[in-house]
Amino acid sequence: MHALSTATHQHDALLRDYVNRLHAMADCLGTDCLDTVGVVAGQAALRDVLQGLRERLLPHMDAVEAAVYPTIERIMDDRQASVSMRREHDEIRRLVARLGEIADSIEDSIDRSTVLTLRRVMLRLYILLRTHLDEEELYLPILEGGLTEDGKAALARALEHVAAEHL
Repeated sequence: MHALSTATHQHDALLRDYVNRLHAMADCLGTDCLDTVGVVAGQAALRDVLQGLRERLLPHMDAVEAAVYPTIERIMDDRQASVSMRREHDEIRRLVARLGEIADSIEDSIDRSTVLTLRRVMLRLYILLRTHLDEEELYLPILEGGLTEDGKAALARALEHVAAEHL
């Protein structure tokens, strides 16, 4: 597997783990989804996922915006090629921030309304991330077909650098 494919798949696997954990928490695993006691008991797991999103997902998005999206726009000769993906990044950042706000307030006040809001934020974030990661995979063939070997290696190094800092 080429270095660019390897770097992309490593990021994808790590991020999908957090996405899947987010979904499992939001799904409530067959329990009462509005159970405040369950949310308080699961607070450590929520904080762990939130930490992963902050320390791995957000830096990954920054790296993609800095290295991948401009490359895609250049290859496709379309400065608007990644606009919708950048907008999704903005919404992901907003949802991660909102998730953090809710997680920070759980100990102070937790009621069924807060639990419902938490679940909605987690499900929206899960759906957006899952779809977004699938869409980003579509860029790999474009990158591999439009870059020289040196260009692929340079892009892989940019992504690996972020992975090394945040793994």
